[in-house]
Amino acid sequence: MKKVQLTLLFLLITILGSAQEEAKKAEFGFNTNGKIGFGKLVQNEMVNLNGSINSGDMVFFYRLPSGITFSTGVGLLAFNANGVSSGESYALNQSYLRFPINLNFSLFILENQLDSKLSAYGGIGVYASSLLKEEIQTIDETFKNRNQGWNAGLGFNIGLRFGVTKDINFGIGFESQSDISKMKKNGVERKLKEINIINFSFEFKL
Repeated sequence: MKKVQLTLLFLLITILGSAQEEAKKAEFGFNTNGKIGFGKLVQNEMVNLNGSINSGDMVFFYRLPSGITFSTGVGLLAFNANGVSSGESYALNQSYLRFPINLNFSLFILENQLDSKLSAYGGIGVYASSLLKEEIQTIDETFKNRNQGWNAGLGFNIGLRFGVTKDINFGIGFESQSDISKMKKNGVERKLKEINIINFSFEFKL
């Protein structure tokens, strides 16, 4: 996880150092995205579980003429995994509610040749997360838990954005995230680590 985050941080610094021209005007709008990838659940009194991640966010953004973008909104994340406890197999499904705050920087690539339709971006973000629902299914029964606490996390992202129309962009990128605090409730301590995901987004300017 640390190597991935250091690599993304280096790429972000490279993007920041390469910017020479400013965007023509400030922009405001919203972004919807879908994400798929993998992560690891770390919880006391159980082995670490590797599982799949499916996530999506809707955020509002404000992009300054310099290319710096502030964004915040709401997101949902699903973590699914299979494990074995006391010789019995089980399936784990968790649903998280998230509130991200992001700081990104973008610059155009071949601005004149491509008429400002291709840009690279990178950034850093923090998020608050709550485990809304947890379901543990065995052969014989199903256990359900709700509202299992809050924690916070940190993430890095980098990607490309393509101009579809004047007011609509399509983006594809990579994100690396990890909870930086534990979610605690009823004696259970848990957090998600090493979340590595590919994201696909549509950006609408207002």
